Amino acid sequence: MLLCAPAVFILSLALQGHGKPLSPPPRIIFARSVTTATSLLESPSISGDIFALHGHNLIANHLDEQGMPPGDLPAAQSLVLDAFASNTSAANLTDPVGILGAGASGLYTALILLDLGIPFKIIEARERVGGRLFTYTFPNSTGAPYNYFDVGAMRFPNTSSMTRAFQLFDYAPLNENGLNLSSKLRPYIFKSEHSLLSYNDVTVAQDDVQALAQDPFHTNAVIRDKNSSAYLSVGADTIVNDVLKPFAIGLLSDAQNHTTTGWDHMKKYDKYSARSYMATEYRPSKSLGLPDKPLPLDVIAWCETFEDSSGAYDRALSEIVLDSIDFGWSENPRKSAKWYLIDGGAYEIADTMAQYIKSQQPDAFSLNTFVTAVSSDKNGTKAIGVNVTTDYNSTQRFSHVVSTIPLPVMRTLDLTDAGLSPIQLNALRELEYGPAVKIGMQFASAWWTNGTTNSGRKLDIVGGQTYTDSLLRTVVYPSYGDPYSGNTTTLIASYSWTADADRLASLVAGDQSRLKAVVLRELARIHDVDEAFLREQLIDTFAWSWSLDPYTGGAFAFFGPGQFEDLYTSLTKPAAGGHLHFAGEALSTRHAWIEGSFDSAWRAVLSILVQQKGLKHLIPKFFDNWGSNEEWVRTVKKGDGTEEKMDVEAMLRDSLFVKHLVAV
Repeated sequence: MLLCAPAVFILSLALQGHGKPLSPPPRIIFARSVTTATSLLESPSISGDIFALHGHNLIANHLDEQGMPPGDLPAAQSLVLDAFASNTSAANLTDPVGILGAGASGLYTALILLDLGIPFKIIEARERVGGRLFTYTFPNSTGAPYNYFDVGAMRFPNTSSMTRAFQLFDYAPLNENGLNLSSKLRPYIFKSEHSLLSYNDVTVAQDDVQALAQDPFHTNAVIRDKNSSAYLSVGADTIVNDVLKPFAIGLLSDAQNHTTTGWDHMKKYDKYSARSYMATEYRPSKSLGLPDKPLPLDVIAWCETFEDSSGAYDRALSEIVLDSIDFGWSENPRKSAKWYLIDGGAYEIADTMAQYIKSQQPDAFSLNTFVTAVSSDKNGTKAIGVNVTTDYNSTQRFSHVVSTIPLPVMRTLDLTDAGLSPIQLNALRELEYGPAVKIGMQFASAWWTNGTTNSGRKLDIVGGQTYTDSLLRTVVYPSYGDPYSGNTTTLIASYSWTADADRLASLVAGDQSRLKAVVLRELARIHDVDEAFLREQLIDTFAWSWSLDPYTGGAFAFFGPGQFEDLYTSLTKPAAGGHLHFAGEALSTRHAWIEGSFDSAWRAVLSILVQQKGLKHLIPKFFDNWGSNEEWVRTVKKGDGTEEKMDVEAMLRDSLFVKHLVAV
């Protein structure tokens, strides 16, 4: 299965002129009929996207628990009718829309507003755009133009759950007039047959099937249970697959058959972390021949070491299940997603979007400007806009604000008068962002490809990753440039997350000479080369901890048991009387991916269009040009069959999105 080594927790954050674009952008349209149900959660008509199914069911379940009837709601109907009752031009908005943050979510929000002709202003604390789309270029020209590595998002799987991202790559305005984003897509080598597995001070090539069958890592020494031989013979990968299989099959069946049976089963255990479920509720399938009881704790720790990162099993069980499906889990045969990178680094995505935005609106960005407070602007008791204070001394008023500021940083702002509900404030306080560290090294040569081990064997590693239980945890070899010839000489010497990243972060913040020494020592040991040789080869090092970044406070959202439901249902609703909207990867079912950033931006813009009088004529264009997200709004067509058009009013009237907006 694709849930192998630390694959399931990869960060792939992952992120026109006014009037009609020069050529239509790609669309995301799902034609589904409207059904009547006795519960909002009953048999959702969602296509094969598991994340859309999950998002729909979370909101539907939330509304059911609030006693929201499945039929039309007066408040929802009023909102929809109000949205279609005025012909006022968007140009008559008193103030522009404020976008806080110029990362993937903020830039995508700006693209949509630009296409719709809605004025906006982007405020960004850094001196650059991109946020976690961050590519570092070493100053030494060795290996140029490939003397860089992606510190943040770096690889993108082309799956049904990542549609919006790949459609953005093909978006016409980003591929004309000197811009050429789509031409920069290149295959990403996710797995290399010559990369390594290194555990308990033993290193074996990933393609050495014979050696791997003999327990080369002496796992029997770390499993003390009397049935250790049985667990070892089955293997960590098979055990973890058996844990996840019933949930994955259930969700995939739901998506295919428009049922909720599988989701209901997963929801039953959402209060469990993966670790607690495996230790208390899980029973191995009889075909495995394992004891009919939950897994011993040392077996769980063994599985976590080989299948994920230290502490990753403290996440909600549902998060692990969804990640496994996202990476291509299927019963038989196993599907393999095609992975891609951006030539020049993932920052090219942000830079291309920013270049286009600036070409259409030169004053769109306010960089090096730190937001310090957000408050609701009121006329008496009625909210009419949002005030944003920057650098403690300058305040701007906006008709609406889309905040894409990472939630840990959002908590540092003065939100006293922002109109957040208690549950929204609780969600901000309780959310945990996962740590991640990347250490990039530039060498004089690609020794991992062209070099030889101390025993005389050619390493011959091209792309892929080496997994280890050492401090490095994951070594990522370059896929860009011409890796087969060994001309790309930069290496991600360590990519770690969760507790592993916490330990490395202290070195990142401290003595860099010590950090280099530790990394070179481990690289030499794992690859069986001389440490002195690597010291001679090393040109430069750049290390980055996302937890130590004051503009992010972590790499990506890390949800414990039951946490995502509370966060998702509360912060997908606006604050400040409907004028402050939250976006960012954490506020999407596809969190930790750039797709989640885009999806949340789409939702925030739709929230503005529905709630702001005078934007009637823009809603059909919004759906035409930017598609629909099934978890929120299902496409409904009208016409005689020869020329069907979207029935936008019916779509909104039937949508969970509008019901969610008006729910108390």
